[in-house]
Amino acid sequence: MVSSRPQRAFTLIELLVVVSLIALLCSMLLPSLSAARNAAKATQCLANLHACGVAMAGYQSENADRFWPYALVNHPATGVRCYFWGTDADPVDPRPSPFMKHLDANLAHLWCPMLPWGSYIPQGSYVAEPTTTYGYNGRFLDPTLNGRSCRRSAEVRQPADLFVLADTAMAWAPGGVAILQNSTYLEPVNGNWTQLPTNHFRHGERTHALTADGRASAFGTEGWPISSKHRLGFVGTENFPHYEQ
Repeated sequence: MVSSRPQRAFTLIELLVVVSLIALLCSMLLPSLSAARNAAKATQCLANLHACGVAMAGYQSENADRFWPYALVNHPATGVRCYFWGTDADPVDPRPSPFMKHLDANLAHLWCPMLPWGSYIPQGSYVAEPTTTYGYNGRFLDPTLNGRSCRRSAEVRQPADLFVLADTAMAWAPGGVAILQNSTYLEPVNGNWTQLPTNHFRHGERTHALTADGRASAFGTEGWPISSKHRLGFVGTENFPHYEQ
């Protein structure tokens, strides 16, 4: 015999308690989920730089142990300016770059997921796609910035410390309006540098870098204060050993 007794419904108080418990659990889990996402992005960033390290070894094996040029004003194949990430065009063509050839012309290896497209104003007139969010240590590795006298890796005294590519960004205030841009060039601490600090500490208190020995690693500031607004700074207070040797 089926009972005709009505089913007991939730009271308003019980419903509010359940909703409160769910909200409490969500508030406890969200920071953990956010931390997990950031950790995954940091891992992907290091993987990108590791791939650049493999490309570095391939490039140097074919180019007398030299580092690649920051830019070629008149690329022998295209006749136009070509940076280390590709042509000075929109959209970018990475294929003419002598370095990107060793990265399978895959621009995604040069994009750190912690600085996604749309979160900054790109340098130059690029609107179709990102170029790079890793800055090249061109001032030391390609002193002429046109590939005429790139250094050999054998000239680096402490390869485990010298930055080749690193997390970078730069901040400007044109017309008094602060903007964040990607930086394709890694500025030194001392010398004739034209920008604000360009190392971007976007992985918590760490910035990631590919060093001349082919390793991708995280670095702290080593004494330089990080700007609170844009997380920019330097690793150390002198050019040696991370920027020049």
